[in-house]
Amino acid sequence: MSMLPRTRPRRPWFPWARAGITLAILGGAGWGLMELGTRYLGLQKLVIEQVNVSGCRGERQAEIQKLTEQLVLGKPLFWVDAEELRSRIEAKRWVRGLQIRKDPPDRLSLAIEERHPVLWLVRSNGVFLVSDDGILLDRVNQANLNPIPVVVDPASQTNQGLARLVSAARTLREKQAGFYDRITELRDSPKGPVAYIEGFPAPIFLSRQDVTKNVPNFQGLFVDRLSQRPDLARLRYVDLRWDDEVAVGEPEDAPAPAKPPH
Repeated sequence: MSMLPRTRPRRPWFPWARAGITLAILGGAGWGLMELGTRYLGLQKLVIEQVNVSGCRGERQAEIQKLTEQLVLGKPLFWVDAEELRSRIEAKRWVRGLQIRKDPPDRLSLAIEERHPVLWLVRSNGVFLVSDDGILLDRVNQANLNPIPVVVDPASQTNQGLARLVSAARTLREKQAGFYDRITELRDSPKGPVAYIEGFPAPIFLSRQDVTKNVPNFQGLFVDRLSQRPDLARLRYVDLRWDDEVAVGEPEDAPAPAKPPH
């Protein structure tokens, strides 16, 4: 009598089970070696015990420090959810960018890039800081009370007008910092940006194409001649939009209003 061949039933799950068991054994062995090393050989566990925050100071640094420590302290250094941490921090309006660095064995370092205000925006519900990329930041308070140009004119607070003034302020701060520091108010107009500086009540018309045009010429003229004039308060305007020339609006017979009331 012929014997039927004996065949084993197919078990497709067996290779996966064997791989799982192997990984579990290796993981357990690794964990055991880590425990032995940390307990008897002085090795440190790769968990986050310190958080270093740079790039900001004061209340902002304390705010980021507290948030980060709540999210990551005691977590594995190389398995920490960096994307969640990034999204939580970059959701703050004053944060422009963030770099996260993992420093073994136990430190997480954050480098914050702040947005910097270039304008004060005066509205009926308060005074706000506007950043150099057009983001509305915090309300003005004692902690951030730095003198920068103010936008008060309601007609200049449209989206387009404010964007033009932010661009003008950023360019002046980068290329003509001395003039920018003297500006008390900026306005938008069909002719281009209009600046008012301390000690000179007349409007200064700036070029829309190149907001720094003739600014050095004006500063030299103001120091050498204009500031010495007894009729300084009656000058009607200064126009810097001409090529290599500063146009000064001489006083009329009757004193001209220097700056319309708000």
